Amino acid sequence: MSMEAFIMERAASLGFAAAGIARAGASRSWPRYRQWLDAGMHAGMSYLARRARERETPAALLPGARSVLAVAARYPSRGGSRWYSTYAQGLDYHEALGLRLRALADDIAKRAGRPVRSRVCVDTAPLLEREWAVRAGLGWLGRQNSLVVPGAGCCVFIGALLLDMELEASPERSSQCGDCRLCVDACPAGALRHDGFLDARLCRSYLSIEHAGALPAGPGGGLAGTVYGCDACTAVCPWNRQGENLALSEFNPVPELPDPGQIIALSAGGFERVFAGTPIRRIGLGRLRRNALAAIGRT
Repeated sequence: MSMEAFIMERAASLGFAAAGIARAGASRSWPRYRQWLDAGMHAGMSYLARRARERETPAALLPGARSVLAVAARYPSRGGSRWYSTYAQGLDYHEALGLRLRALADDIAKRAGRPVRSRVCVDTAPLLEREWAVRAGLGWLGRQNSLVVPGAGCCVFIGALLLDMELEASPERSSQCGDCRLCVDACPAGALRHDGFLDARLCRSYLSIEHAGALPAGPGGGLAGTVYGCDACTAVCPWNRQGENLALSEFNPVPELPDPGQIIALSAGGFERVFAGTPIRRIGLGRLRRNALAAIGRT
């Protein structure tokens, strides 16, 4: 069995819905990413600009990087509370994917019979992960700016393992979205632009999670029907009819998450108990209360 076949088999056994390999090199999407930053569409996420140059090549993160192993993990697209994005209602994906990727790195080194330098990236390193997932053949970038994986849909988390070993690249896939614009039309605030950019300044997911301070007036800041994130664009994607059986159990919704009224009444200790281990905990009680008030039309 080749090293590439071993990696794909091991990735599947670890529960990943898809895996693929790309040769490390210069980013193809860097100029477009720079254009997005220059237009201010990253809103208040200043950290995206601070380390922007490092995103030009994986070698900036792992000197000597030769290959990028990209993986996708499915999360449930149904169930749980309607007030929270489905991805956030289970355990934090950073740790779940990180543990699996570190185990995979160990297995690769054992199989190679030599030390293999690697770096795990799960949405925290300055790596254009969606680009590398596309280049590794996992799927394509949909109009909602999410990775679409055949057989798994776009309700997926992406991770990457940078490796200092040369591996054969997986074939890339072409987009299968065709003329479909369901995700674009479903966005309640018009954050998905006609030129393919996502304007975070209008996105309810950004506003409810990353935006500090008072919410802006307008459709995005209204947060009607949500206190954390927004699934409007992913919920309508036809590709999400597939792959529910691939969802990892760690991402199953935590039972009985509080509704807006209950959030407003939560104590600090109650917040920590309810949201421990989930991505929601990161935004803190103050921001979640702000969102709850906005969701029910109070300020």
